[in-house]
Amino acid sequence: MGIEMIIGLAIGMLFIWCGYIIRTKKTFVFLAGFMETWVPVNKERLGNRIGILVMTLGIIAIFTSIFTIWFEATAGKISGVLAIINVGLIIIVIGLDRIGH
Repeated sequence: MGIEMIIGLAIGMLFIWCGYIIRTKKTFVFLAGFMETWVPVNKERLGNRIGILVMTLGIIAIFTSIFTIWFEATAGKISGVLAIINVGLIIIVIGLDRIGH
């Protein structure tokens, strides 16, 4: 168990905690540009969706740190693609919320 795995687990747990805070308390201060460029239309729905996506990003970080032991570079490439897709989904969810305005 190397230091890389411990760092990956810690970052994954941090993302899961942030996602939990966003989902339960509907607090969007973690998101860039909040209250400066956009204000949520439906806080309940947006909080649930973004919270789940941020928790998923944390799970991806945890699995990456675990699977890097066996699969090395391949796990990093796959998780990088999944993380980019996840961030794209977050942007789409915010856009869909803005359309509902």
